[in-house]
Amino acid sequence: MKVSKKLIAILLISIFVITIGALSIGCFPMQQPTTEEGATEAAEGEEEAGFLAQYGTYIWLAVLVVAFYFLLIRPQRQRSKKSQELKSSLKRGDEVITIGGFYGRIKDVREDSLIITLSSGVDVKVTKEAVSKKASST
Repeated sequence: MKVSKKLIAILLISIFVITIGALSIGCFPMQQPTTEEGATEAAEGEEEAGFLAQYGTYIWLAVLVVAFYFLLIRPQRQRSKKSQELKSSLKRGDEVITIGGFYGRIKDVREDSLIITLSSGVDVKVTKEAVSKKASST
């Protein structure tokens, strides 16, 4: 699974670099010809390259926004969604690991906190956000 995510990221970055290279050609101004015949040919050429010359910057911005979405925003949303699912699925008897590294079994679940038994006779009250993952379910 991790290999496919890395492969997708490499492909997206490659497409991004190729697109930037292709679009950069349209952003450079064309040289002005010195003769009258060349002037008419240059005017025709400017009409053809005018789209990229005019909108090249906006295309770059759109590509950057798409890249930021797929490389930064979307993965963060997925991590947040997974974290919310974990916190809502906690129940009594689950073994959990806190962000501090403590292993314990959930003794009581409240609205925004948990009571975790670390060892016999040692109960700790923590917030649900302090749980990093489930060790195992019973």
